Order: sequence, then structure tokens, then C-alpha cells
Amino acid sequence: MFLESPAGGFKVVYEYANRLQRRGHEVTIIHPRHIESPSGLIDQLKRPLWRWRLRWRHRHEPVPWFKLDARVKVRLVSDLRERAIPNGDAIIATAFQTAGPVAGYGAEKGRGFYLIQSYEDWMGNEDEVRATWRLPLQKIVVSRWLERMATRLGVAESTTLIPLGLDFGLFRINRPPGDQRRPRVGMLAHPLPIKGTADGLAALTAVRRDLPEIEAVLFGTEPRPADLPDWIEYHQRPDPTALVEIYNSCRIFLHPSRLEGWGLPAAEAMACGCALVAAHNEGVDEFAVDGQNALLAPVEAPSILARQLRRLLTDHVLCEELARRGASDIQRFDWERSTGQMEALLQRPAQNATENQ
Repeated sequence: MFLESPAGGFKVVYEYANRLQRRGHEVTIIHPRHIESPSGLIDQLKRPLWRWRLRWRHRHEPVPWFKLDARVKVRLVSDLRERAIPNGDAIIATAFQTAGPVAGYGAEKGRGFYLIQSYEDWMGNEDEVRATWRLPLQKIVVSRWLERMATRLGVAESTTLIPLGLDFGLFRINRPPGDQRRPRVGMLAHPLPIKGTADGLAALTAVRRDLPEIEAVLFGTEPRPADLPDWIEYHQRPDPTALVEIYNSCRIFLHPSRLEGWGLPAAEAMACGCALVAAHNEGVDEFAVDGQNALLAPVEAPSILARQLRRLLTDHVLCEELARRGASDIQRFDWERSTGQMEALLQRPAQNATENQ
């Protein structure tokens, strides 16, 4: 369940909630059990039990893996019917399934916005996803490729680009990068095929045949995969401090994802001094430049990912150069800057809300 397991999209929402609250705004996060009203008797009976169970299990903290500001309200609702939604000045849909209900609310719920962190055709029917982009909501996209998608769909005038940010108080270099770190490669393990975990494992396996001294550490929300080789270390749901330590223990971070809205783990790893090897999905274009601060490979090309890994594992000078340049370049993506842009957009008069920044 999203409330109990770390997820990048929710992490972004919670970051914005915290930072807008600290700027003096009143923020409420709505978490529904269902998008539409359940019709079955059993589901109706479970509605209050679901809220009670989460509150009890997590000692009144419904999101145990993220430290929400105590002033941020979390409202657990059974569905997204309008009567369950508090009134406000602005309301933001955060996934294509929630965009339709938000677009249908009355004016007292606030001006409608739609935070788009990826092109979510992998989550639903593509026609349904495209239709949500055309709803009368102000779109907020997190990357240039999503901004280009808005242009292709004819909604550029109602779309604003606000890149994601990082918390550099947390994601920072604690151990010098380069060959002062062990020959260790980090990677996110994810069950979704679009995350390219199989490609990454194939690349790691191929490299270890040539360089048996390499180490690998994976992390993810699921239990250790049964088919993961014994030589690979695995961490399930590391807390933020442990995640930073994992990044800082690695010389290289491997990001084999086939599709990303922005590529948050890759950016976090760069901030922690890892040299990045990544599949050239459009999300990493926001911060990774091949040969300048990272090495890239085509998506779904594990043999080329393996070649790039070997290059960095054997060329220590290049590995350290890319790591240091990447850590420097990623600094322009700061959460406070992104929050300031979000705040300005939310506060703009309604008649100007559809103009690009």
C-alpha cells in the first residue's frame, strides 16, 4: 500500500506539503482507499476500519517512511466524492486517476491543478491518460520531455514546468568519491518492468564475469528477490539515513530504468558522489549528459550498460571526474527553488494561471 511503502511520486508530494506548510500555508493531503465510491456491502463496512487500522498500526503516523511536518493534515477518505474533500484555495491532482474527480469539484474546493510526474500510460489506458491532460486543470510537469508532451497534446498554454528538487542537507557526499570507495555498484530494484531491473542485473552479471572483485548493493520496497545472486547485497525499505549511506558506499550508481518522469534515485546518487551509468530514458535528460557528468546507454541495452560499467570500473580517473562533476551539476535542482516556483504558481490570479512561466 502506498502509505506503507516508499514511492518516489508520493515522496515528491510529501516534500511539497512540508515545504509549503513551512512557508505559512495550510496543507491537507487526501489519501483515498478507492477513487470511486465502493458499491459492495463489505467495502462499505471496511471504510472506517481501514482508517482506524492505519492510524493504530503506525501510532498516528499514516506515512511511516516519510517524516511529515506535524502541521500537515492527512485525511484518510474512503473515496474521492466531493463531500469528503475540504474546501481550500487550491487543489492538486497527483495522478491520472485523481485528475477527473478534481476537475469536477465545485469552486469552493479551490482552483484545480494537476501535478504530472510521468506519462502514465504504463498505469492505464493511453486514451484515458491523454484525456486527463486535456481536463480544465493547470498542469504542472516536472521535466522538459513532459513539457514537450504537453505541446504535442495541445495543452502547452495550460502547462508549467517546475523541475523536481533534492534535499542537499540529506543527500550529500559523506565519503570522497572515486577510487577511494570500493568497486561497488548501487541500483534500485523494482518489480515494474519499466524500471529495468532485469536489464541492470544482466549488466552486473556480465561485468562480474570479467571483474570478479566488483560488489553490488540493491535496495527496494519488496523483500529480497528470490532469484537475486548471493553475491549481491540487498536492503529492503532503507530509511533516508541508511539510503544515503548506501549511496556513499558506492563508486557507481546504475540506473537501468526504461521510463522515468525525472529519475529521482539517479539524481540522489549523483548528489552523494556516485558516478552515474544510466539507460538514456528521457527523465535523466534533465540532469545527465553523456560523457560530461554520466555515461549513458540506450534503454533495454544491458550489454551497453555493462560496457559503460566496465569503463568506469577500470578508468579510475574518468570515474572520479564524472562523480565530482555530477555532484556539482545536480546542485541546481534544489527543493527550495522548486517550492518557490510552486508557491508562486498556486498564488497567481486565476485569469493568469494558464500562462507559462
